[in-house]
Amino acid sequence: MSANPVQHQRTKHIEIDLHFVRERVAVGDIRVLHVPMTSQFAGIFTKGLPSSVFTEFRSSLNIRCPDDSTGGGVVR
Repeated sequence: MSANPVQHQRTKHIEIDLHFVRERVAVGDIRVLHVPMTSQFAGIFTKGLPSSVFTEFRSSLNIRCPDDSTGGGVVR
């Protein structure tokens, strides 16, 4: 989307932000790179994942299991 100026029905809600990024890409200030699905951390919030992928993402986000101790005492 940052390189293709064609607007589609599903992207009409994207306004100034896209144009700002598109200009920055054209000038060479930024590069927009593809992020493979295996590195898309948003997946943990948007879809069911295999438990191994879920555990890896959860660990990367520093989220602990509820039964992990926080060192602050007993919570009741």
